[in-house]
Amino acid sequence: MTTIDKSGTCIEDIISAFRKENNIQDWELKYEILKKPSNGIFGLFASKTALVRFQLPDTADRAKLYTNSLLTKMGVGFDSITTKLEGKTLYLEIVGCTDTGFLIGKNGNMLESIQFLVNRVFEYDRKIEKIYLDADGYRERREDFFFRQFQPQISKIKAHGKPLTLEPMSAGERRIIHRHVERDKGLRTLTIGEGEKKRIVIFSAKQSEREALSHSNADRGKHTPESSDEKTTQPAAKQKTARPPRPPRAPKTDIPAGTSADYPFKTAAHRKATKEATSETDSPTTDKPAAARPNRQRRRPPKPASSE
Repeated sequence: MTTIDKSGTCIEDIISAFRKENNIQDWELKYEILKKPSNGIFGLFASKTALVRFQLPDTADRAKLYTNSLLTKMGVGFDSITTKLEGKTLYLEIVGCTDTGFLIGKNGNMLESIQFLVNRVFEYDRKIEKIYLDADGYRERREDFFFRQFQPQISKIKAHGKPLTLEPMSAGERRIIHRHVERDKGLRTLTIGEGEKKRIVIFSAKQSEREALSHSNADRGKHTPESSDEKTTQPAAKQKTARPPRPPRAPKTDIPAGTSADYPFKTAAHRKATKEATSETDSPTTDKPAAARPNRQRRRPPKPASSE
């Protein structure tokens, strides 16, 4: 528990400024007013500033209190929460949970979500970089089982000093490797790649990062076709079979623009042009006067004479 004294002209302004500065919630704020502000007598004497003493809990205690209140609101019963601080990493373990299956969730999804919320609340705290949450040793057992498959390869690094480049992993799996390797002072880890192709390089603490990267690039280059001297045999290209010749098309007739000879139907313009072409070929060279058109006017019968 750390005590900090703050002074100012208004007590409310002092409290709100201290909350924003240290990212403290109302339920964890504890303070004591040592002096109240005063404006003096009729403004003749000097005014006195207020003095407030705050009790700032450690980040581990604050994270523990927040996790306790969060689990209580969720209706999860437990005995206690233990804290363990290693460098800038805080480990919180929930002990004696009444419903461990609900708290862990499928594949640890519920526990991972609670851990995400706790980290978001304290992400601006400079004293702690990461908070890990566990329930009755579930995460520890799972991580040990995952890390056990890499122990034979890691033992070879200590014997021969040759760096080991692992296959691409997810962010959670990479954190497990980093955390377990950091416990061994004779080994170091390095992340290479981008996005989903991120890999972890495990190398000896006596080597530099440049040496580890050079060894990892050399090992990866052995399997690439550019670095190998062997000629890769490529399958023979398939021979294309000759296509039979196309039959000759029928000659196109002279048709007006805008129509197609292959189109099965004849347009009105096409019929008119065809009719004019045939009439010109069938008619003789001498022009004959056009026959007079008979007068087809209907004649009315004469009116009968009227008898008077």
